[in-house]
Amino acid sequence: MAVIRQATKADQDRLYQVVVETGKAGDDATPLYQDPKMLGHIYTAPYVVLAPELVFVAEVNGRVAGYVCGVVDSRAFEAMLEDKWWPDLRTQYPAPDGVRRKDWSEDERRADWIHRPIPTPDYVVAAYPAHMHMNLMPDARGSGLGRLLFDTWLIAAQARGVGPVHIGANPKNEGGIAFWRAMGFSRLPQRDGKYAQNTCWMGRA
Repeated sequence: MAVIRQATKADQDRLYQVVVETGKAGDDATPLYQDPKMLGHIYTAPYVVLAPELVFVAEVNGRVAGYVCGVVDSRAFEAMLEDKWWPDLRTQYPAPDGVRRKDWSEDERRADWIHRPIPTPDYVVAAYPAHMHMNLMPDARGSGLGRLLFDTWLIAAQARGVGPVHIGANPKNEGGIAFWRAMGFSRLPQRDGKYAQNTCWMGRA
């Protein structure tokens, strides 16, 4: 039996697991990390702490099998992260040596993000100021849970005045990109008409 509900801080540890177990273009990224919390520090935990009103989980038989999170104002959230989230993490994780960037481990790549987060491109945020993230465990996909999570988030976000929304997907995650297209998202070209190579930015008006 599946249940969609608002996340709580008690879900935090499980969300750390879900995000890393789906963190390799939808597949399990656990073997890539020495610290399995690195992805969660960026993509789930700050939302539970700083924007809990727009974090929802899908429970299947009493166990969290997926989540959706996001914010109405991406730039305001980036500022909040800089003020309230990254400082503590920067004391836990040293910035990696930039001289050997090409040899960085996945942990070091995430530590670099913690110290030097890259803002969402202006061309994305200007037209689509809100954003969201979603992940489902493999055995929970194809059951309609993704759409339920999306609809739940959208209704809650609309009550808070959400406008156009963007997502950033791994270009290799073909299943995820197909899902977002089914939810009404389209790929966003850069101002030169080309698409970003490292992230598949998509927007829904």
